[in-house]
Formats: sequence, structure tokens, C-alpha cells
Amino acid sequence: MIILLPFRVRLNGWGTIIFSVFVCIGQVVFALGGIFNAFWLMEFGRFVFGIGGESLAVAQNTYAVSWFKGKELNLVFGLQLSMARIGSTVNMNLMGWLYAKVETSLGSTGHTTLGVTLMIGGITCILSLICALALAYLDQRAERILHKEQGKTGEVIKLTDVKDFSLSLWLIFIICVCYYVAVFPFIGLGKVFFIEKFEFSSQAASAINSIVYVISAPLSPIFGFLVDKTGKNIIWVLCAVVTTLASHVLLAFTLWNPWIAMCLLGISYSLLACALWPMVAFVVPEHQLGTAYGFMQSIQNLGLAIISIVAGMILDTRGYLFLEVFFIACVSLSLLSVVLLYLVNRAQGGNLNYSAKQREEIKLSHADITPACQVSTMCRTL
Repeated sequence: MIILLPFRVRLNGWGTIIFSVFVCIGQVVFALGGIFNAFWLMEFGRFVFGIGGESLAVAQNTYAVSWFKGKELNLVFGLQLSMARIGSTVNMNLMGWLYAKVETSLGSTGHTTLGVTLMIGGITCILSLICALALAYLDQRAERILHKEQGKTGEVIKLTDVKDFSLSLWLIFIICVCYYVAVFPFIGLGKVFFIEKFEFSSQAASAINSIVYVISAPLSPIFGFLVDKTGKNIIWVLCAVVTTLASHVLLAFTLWNPWIAMCLLGISYSLLACALWPMVAFVVPEHQLGTAYGFMQSIQNLGLAIISIVAGMILDTRGYLFLEVFFIACVSLSLLSVVLLYLVNRAQGGNLNYSAKQREEIKLSHADITPACQVSTMCRTL
């Protein structure tokens, strides 16, 4: 679902609640479509779910930056990815078992069993809504206790803020799109690839195809902690993109055991998310964070939608070798963008590639300047 919803950080609580409600409604409609054997209703349910789900991801990123910027932000993004991948893995392994249990209870198969299964699965969406309500309360409480409102600039965000985005931010967008279009569409088409090229069984192909998500669950928090302790986000992104490029080259031009390439892909995928997404917070003002993350999410989903169609066309007409060459080209473009980002950041004196020690020194210097400014203001008043 392609969605762009900019909003103020202080309204993030309401946004998170509203988006969670959309997710719950979408899941219920989706399940009802199964119960009543109405495919169009299921499609509409997924549409509503997508509106809430993608926007909820933007709100989640904005929350993370609001609470953890300058501290453990990379670790937090790693934990977010880890929890998402755990949820995906649990869903893939649990829903089949749940469907079988519902089938046994109802004594029949078909759309009714599917709808009831989906309705039971929707319990997780209700849990998400409960968490959104709790988080909104905690955020409001923190604003009251820590007087966060005193630090607000009062600036109002607008869609026209997009034209003020820096070159560094646009390069981050390009890296994001070109990287993820070589991961998610490949995983979507990967099962048949492993069956045809490496003669895997269906079960073995499914296992190797899901290893990327399995690896990312435990490794993402570890990589996030590592990036927090070392800094140098651009270097880490560069390592992730180069490793991904190597994995696609291995899959395309060698007959080496594909577990090697897929494990490399899982490692690099985990590392990139921890190092890339937090960089947005370093290059845009706080009042534009929602706009920036919304735009980034929107461009990513647009790219995935287009490239998935293109990848299917290439696979149908030219085969898997040309498809892998296409993915290699996408990752190569991402690699070029990382190099350009490094050069632009260095030329402009940016902080994207600062070490953790440098960022801490800057943070301490700002903390020293603020009291001095306050004293100066008081003296002028007196």
C-alpha cells in the first residue's frame, strides 16, 4: 500500500491510535470476506489494512526518533525489525496449524474455515491497538513530566516541505528503494528459483527462502547495538550493500550451496535496516520527521509495487538469470548512491558518518551551550 501521511510529532499518539483502528477494521473485513466467500470484500479489507499498516510504520519510526534520538536509536530500529520478523515467522508457522484446528472444530473445509481462522488471527491487531493506546498515554505523560513542549519549534509541517529536503536525504531514499527492491521481490519469487536451479524440494526451498527473516530476528538488535557503539552509519550501510551484491552474484553465476548466499543476504538485510533508517533523523528537522519517514515509506512501497511487476515480466520472458542480473543492477545503483552519500556528507561537513564518540562530544557541547545561553538571556533581562 502506497501511503504518505505527514503529521506533527506531538500528534503522533492520535495518529498511531487511528492507524491501529484502520488495521483492526481491515482485518475484520478481510476475515468477513472469507466467511461470506466474497473475494472483493477480502480485497477491500486488505486495502483498508494497508492504509493503516503502512502509516503505522511511519508513526512507529517517528516515536522511535522522538524517544531515542542521540541515544540508542540504531538499537531501537534493530529491535523494531526484529519484532516484525518474529511476527512474520510466527505467522507463517502458526496459521497453518490454526487453520487445521479450526477445520477439525467446524468439521468442514473451505472459505468459512479460512474466514474464522483469519478472524482469530486478528486478535494480534487488537493487541496492537492496546499497545498504541498505552504508548500514547506514556508519551503524553513524558511530555508533561519532561516538559518536552518547551523544546518545540512551533513550525507547521506542509507537503511542500518535500522541496526543502536535502540532497543527502534524497540519496538515502534512493538507497532504500534500490536496495529493498532487490530483496523483497526476490524472496517472493525465490522458492521456484531454488527448486528449478538447485533442484531443492518444495519444503527445502521454503526453508532457505525464509532464512533471511529468520536470521534478521536475532541479529537486528545486535547490529543496532553495534552501530550505536561505533557510529559510522554510512560505512555500515556500505558494508550491507556490498554484501547483498555479493550474495546476488553468487546466486546468479555460481552453483555454490545457496545457503551461503542467503545467509549473507539475511546478515546484510539486518545490518542495513539498523544503519540506514536512523540516518533520516540526522538530516531533517524534528518537525519534518513524520513527512520524511512517510515519504521514504511511500517511495519504498511504490518502488516495490513497480519492480515486482517488472520482475515478473522478466521472469516470464527471460528467466531467472536475467532476473538476477536485474537485481544486481538495482543493488549496484544502491551502492553508487551510498558512495555519493559519503562524498556529499563529507563535502558538507555532515554528521552521518561520525563515530559514536564524535556524536557524544557534540551532544555534550550543545548541553553546555544551552545553560550559557539561558544565563546570558537572564543577564540582559536584568
